[in-house]
Amino acid sequence: MTTNMSFRLLNVIIGLVSAILLSPRAALAETPLDISTPKNVKVSALLQPDGAKPSAASIAAAFDIDPDGLPAIADGTALKLIGTSQEMLSLGVLPIDDFAWMRDGKLLLITQSHLASLSPKGVVLSLELPTAGMRLRPAGNNTAYIFGGTSEPTNHTVYLFARDQTVTKLASLPSPVTAVAGDGTTTYIASDKTILRTAWNQPPRLLLETRDPVISLEVAPHEGLFYATKSSVGYIDRNGDASEFLRGEGGSLRLRGSTLFVLLPSGNLLRFGPVEAFEQR
Repeated sequence: MTTNMSFRLLNVIIGLVSAILLSPRAALAETPLDISTPKNVKVSALLQPDGAKPSAASIAAAFDIDPDGLPAIADGTALKLIGTSQEMLSLGVLPIDDFAWMRDGKLLLITQSHLASLSPKGVVLSLELPTAGMRLRPAGNNTAYIFGGTSEPTNHTVYLFARDQTVTKLASLPSPVTAVAGDGTTTYIASDKTILRTAWNQPPRLLLETRDPVISLEVAPHEGLFYATKSSVGYIDRNGDASEFLRGEGGSLRLRGSTLFVLLPSGNLLRFGPVEAFEQR
């Protein structure tokens, strides 16, 4: 593995990222989006410096926010900072199929149908996954969700992976799982146009039926949930009431601190915050 820059040294390029942050009005004026957020929520957009969309940025691309709040996307064998050509790290010849920073800040990856982590000596392959194309999201402090993939009926199932290498089957649905979010105890699962809530020792509960297929989920503070379909992004509060605040496009959702990031198919990355204001609307 070749490391082009350490995660700690990434702070030196925050100035570059800030330089290409546009005001909400300027950045969004050219897009057919309808945005309606609580009054205390600020919206900004991160674009490529030359205005061109990132080559791999789409709702199908592996995407996450690092512990310092910097957005990264998988591009072949490398993780790149969105909005620049800067590589955060490279795995040499190993393709990065998916990746995510866990609750403790450690990086997990999926490569060659294996879960993998980084060590001072390079890439460490651990669990072999049951099918190609599986996806990864953080769960509890020492657990991660694994789901999706190219093979049925494996892609109907949500698994919980623990650092001691144990794997637990959390749920199996009638149709493929498209998104998962939670803390390992309470889990939200999307399949087609349905969002379910599951918890230990409790039956699954229907949380929401959407107009379009759900493509991404992200847990919000105060028991809320953000969701994205192909045409919108919305919020479900602790009482189960849902409302859309972005219409026209959906995208991949990621939450870091008090900021919600939405990567659109156009390659634009929107930022909404503070997310606590959604509960106060």
